[in-house]
Amino acid sequence: MAQWRGQFSGRTHETRVQDAEAALKHAVEVFDAASAPHERVKTAKNVRHLAAKLLQARIRAFKARLVRASDPRMTGQPSAWNNGVDHLRAEESATRAGGVHGILVEFGVEVSV
Repeated sequence: MAQWRGQFSGRTHETRVQDAEAALKHAVEVFDAASAPHERVKTAKNVRHLAAKLLQARIRAFKARLVRASDPRMTGQPSAWNNGVDHLRAEESATRAGGVHGILVEFGVEVSV
């Protein structure tokens, strides 16, 4: 059986998304608390960077879910299963379309790019 470094460590695509969301939430709080203009510029850059990392993590999580859901052993499943795969694809497309700006809006921060 193949084994790899980090196997059974609990680090999954889902936990990576959760960690990125927590980091972005903290960065948004710091951005909102910053009062000096130079501090706001620096924290805005960090917020945009963390939003990009969260976007990347979410897209990878969607891809992992799609791979699991599109398992060849599940091809004989009823149409409800296929609708779930279609729903995942639609969510991934919406996430890609929203991009970093969509994530910033989701977290309620106004950062000019």
